[in-house]
Amino acid sequence: MRTPRSALLAVVSVGALAVGGATGALASHDGGGTDSYGGRGAFRAASYINSDAGANPNVDPNSSCFTPDQYDRQRVSTKVSGNPGNRNVHNDACFLDMNGNKADGPASFQSFGVGYISACPDPDGSGPKYAVLSDTNGDGRKDLCFQSGYQEMPLPTTPGQEEFHARVNNTSVNGTQRVVWCSDADADGCSDEDVKDGITVSWFGGDDSRY
Repeated sequence: MRTPRSALLAVVSVGALAVGGATGALASHDGGGTDSYGGRGAFRAASYINSDAGANPNVDPNSSCFTPDQYDRQRVSTKVSGNPGNRNVHNDACFLDMNGNKADGPASFQSFGVGYISACPDPDGSGPKYAVLSDTNGDGRKDLCFQSGYQEMPLPTTPGQEEFHARVNNTSVNGTQRVVWCSDADADGCSDEDVKDGITVSWFGGDDSRY
């Protein structure tokens, strides 16, 4: 019988609070947010689309873990723009404890539908944390971004500290991309996880479009 991931997170966070490093424990920090995918237990997931300081005008400029905007309508990127792409979408996320504080722990972004994950940054540069971007179904598109913990850069004022980050992109056909973000200690995606949230991007202007 599989132990619900939310219960596991609650147990390890009480027994071994940690800051930094590649760890299965969640560490309590500042923050807050919501969970639309039904995460249960002591921790919730909050995933949102970042407006990129106004560069993505379709997204609420106040979108955050506190007030997440989880839907974007975006024109398909040009193929020559490469990665992350000239119209890529910035997906950020947080773990939140019962008091609305941010927490650390291994997590994954997983993409479904059209498009792919175009950026999966290392959470701490040359530090012990790491990120792995992979193609789980062999279709040539990167669909799983695993990160061993949240962003921790040397300067505490670095934008995006104590949050998780990925970028998604589409350079081909119209359609919907759903990106689920979850607690993922076993680094195998979100289908077997309970603590998760997600965003949706509606891409238009692709090869089969009249735009």
